Amino acid sequence: MLNIIVIVLCVSIFVRLFTYQREGATFSRLKSGLAVIAMVCCGSAVIHIVTGELVVAIEAWPLVALLAFLAAATMRCGGNIAAVLRGPDAWDGRRDRRQPRP
Repeated sequence: MLNIIVIVLCVSIFVRLFTYQREGATFSRLKSGLAVIAMVCCGSAVIHIVTGELVVAIEAWPLVALLAFLAAATMRCGGNIAAVLRGPDAWDGRRDRRQPRP
């Protein structure tokens, strides 16, 4: 059962990162490299599970949960790996500061 969940999560991450459209976002070799590494890891995990070389044990459920959080963050940020790393709403504290009284 966990094998199927991992396959679905890895395929969803791979497809979302692969179909990312920059639309004015700045280019960074490091972030692009991280996205490629993530896609290679997800793709190889799917291949190893499908060929039977990798079986996800029931004791690995925390890793599957972590993969689910990564998949959710990737989907929420639209496949932008930079936004996944910093979060969709980078907090700078300005909106929570008290406004001066008149």
